Amino acid sequence: MGNDFKILKPQPTSPSKTPLHNSQNDTVSTPSVPKTDTENPLPELPEELIINEILLRLPVRSLLQFKCVCKSWKTLISDPQFSKTHRKASTADPLLVTSVIHSGKCEIIAYPVKPPPENLSTPVESFSIFGTRRKYHIIDSFNGLLCLYDVSQFNFTLWNPSINLKSETSPTNVLSDYKFMTYHGFGYDHVNDKYKVLVVMRNAAVVDYREIVTRIYTFGENSWKTVPNFPGKSHVWSGKFVSGTLNWLVNKRAGGNSSQRGILSFDLGKETFREVLLPQHDGYDVRNCGLYVLSNCLCVCFDHSNKNHWGVWMMNQYGVTESWTKLMIIPCKKLMRHLVDPLFISENGVLILMMNSIYSKFVRYNLNNGRIGYPKILGKLGREMHIYHESLVSPQWN
Repeated sequence: MGNDFKILKPQPTSPSKTPLHNSQNDTVSTPSVPKTDTENPLPELPEELIINEILLRLPVRSLLQFKCVCKSWKTLISDPQFSKTHRKASTADPLLVTSVIHSGKCEIIAYPVKPPPENLSTPVESFSIFGTRRKYHIIDSFNGLLCLYDVSQFNFTLWNPSINLKSETSPTNVLSDYKFMTYHGFGYDHVNDKYKVLVVMRNAAVVDYREIVTRIYTFGENSWKTVPNFPGKSHVWSGKFVSGTLNWLVNKRAGGNSSQRGILSFDLGKETFREVLLPQHDGYDVRNCGLYVLSNCLCVCFDHSNKNHWGVWMMNQYGVTESWTKLMIIPCKKLMRHLVDPLFISENGVLILMMNSIYSKFVRYNLNNGRIGYPKILGKLGREMHIYHESLVSPQWN
């Protein structure tokens, strides 16, 4: 990948979140300390308080600057365990990221995901994270890492834009005549502390999808591994990552002539497939449903059979069928389910969706009062959106 990554504009940082940040010269400022005598020394803050109540709450940009304060802080902030703890404790608002290719150039575009106010008077302004002449497709994002697919070189790279860290590029995933990538997904194997990407390659010389090969790549290794073939058919290529698994809604045949739906799950640790049961959906049309991730939980959406509303179920404990609960009901007169994809839900019940019509746009739906709005977007809007959380995560690739 070399020097393909060119940072175009950093993520804006709120001054209120970085009290030690000097906006004029973009350096860490040291507050003046009043002179004291040995009889009346200033009290010292406990180290635990500094770490847990101050450093862990700061954005990545500030922490990178604070590594210059002293050796002990540099060591602390560079520690992988601190990175993991900071990622879990971070209160920073996530971003929506997408790749946009135009005029022979690829840009990774980001949008603030914090729900806009009810009056929608403030437009949502996008900004470029980087630009390159290579054509990249974002497979997914997790732990502050973007999994990028080079559509011309047929390889994958992980990149953390917060700290500008990238992995070694994977070997090409082309295998003889198997050149067409269909089902795919990226995620984290927490058992082995590894990041993996799964791809299903189709024989380009065969019209149907019967001749396929399923392979998995572990970042840090130098070869692909063949695993049992993808045992189903789905109308969506990209798998949803939740709790160490990749998930697809698939069609399954029963009785030879009736079509049913189920969730096909791939365990990234065991590298095996299994079925996850859908919730009880009496009165809902299982043929028209979608699979999503909200608040780090697997969610499924169904149209009601009378077509007047659609419902969203959330699996609160992954793999436990009894943990499915109905999260929300949305009238079809406000939003048609087949035109929108849920992206993010805030703690105060504001749902951000993306409308996939002739012109893609964001939709803001307040679950508390039923109000709907369409935030104005300044900049380009891609078609596939991914939630991105900034982080200090810098995995060991070997």
